[in-house]
Amino acid sequence: MISAMTVTYFRRENLGSYYARSIAVSFALVAVLVVFGGIGLFVDRALGTLPLFLLLGLAVGFAGGLYYLYLALKQMDSR
Repeated sequence: MISAMTVTYFRRENLGSYYARSIAVSFALVAVLVVFGGIGLFVDRALGTLPLFLLLGLAVGFAGGLYYLYLALKQMDSR
């Protein structure tokens, strides 16, 4: 009979904190995208170059969000 492997970092008492941390990281990722996309949209409307700075803001926001995700996962792994 094959025994089930136990995962040590997902203990029952810590499972709620992992869910909360995951939700917080996902909201932060979306917030960074919205903020930088909004800044890019504002600059585009001010200069009259509609898609240029919007796309640049979304790209910078996505890169910043991924970096934040990397740091959050690295912090969760060290615990």
